[in-house]
Formats: sequence, C-alpha cells, structure tokens
Amino acid sequence: MSSMEVGIAADSTVTEVSIDLFTNPSIQMPTQVTPIDREARVLRYREKKKTRKFEKTIRYASRKAYAETRPRIQGRFAKRTNLDIDIEVDQMFSTSLITQDGSCTVPSF
Repeated sequence: MSSMEVGIAADSTVTEVSIDLFTNPSIQMPTQVTPIDREARVLRYREKKKTRKFEKTIRYASRKAYAETRPRIQGRFAKRTNLDIDIEVDQMFSTSLITQDGSCTVPSF
C-alpha cells in the first residue's frame, strides 16, 4: 500500500496550537523570597536536620515477633514445610510448658 492510496492531508489543514504559559492563571511562577524569609526557612531546615533519626525503630512489636519466628535461609524468609509446622506445634504443646501445679505456660511469639 503506498502513500498515494491512503491519502495525505494537505499542510494547510494542520493548525498549530500554542499555549501561552504566562497568561494561564492556573500556573503560578514562584515569587521572589525576601532575605528574611530565606533565613527563616534555612533555620527551620537546620533545626529539622538536627532531629533526624537514622537508627532502626520498631513500630509494630507483633510484626517483629512474627518475623523472628519465621524460618530463614541466608537471612531471607523461606516457605514453611509441613515438617517445620509439625515441629512448631509439638513445641507449643510439649509437656515442658506444663508446670508442677498443672497450669500451662502460654508461649508468646
């Protein structure tokens, strides 16, 4: 199929659309900041910079406890096998959790 068969529109039918960025009220250019405002902003930045905390914080203790009990291979979480689940259930219901007076100690994971 050639371009003659498809038909080509003449160049005169194409209209150009121009967007004037300076007359559009929805787009605002940043205003000039006075030296006093700049100094206040820099001081606020420096104060916030001093209070940054880069150490690891634990937000959810339950998630941490669950992650500690999950099996890992080279530090990454691994899928549990039926054997792992059986061993875990046996540990949960072992007689070592039953005290002398017959009460049971509930493990917290």
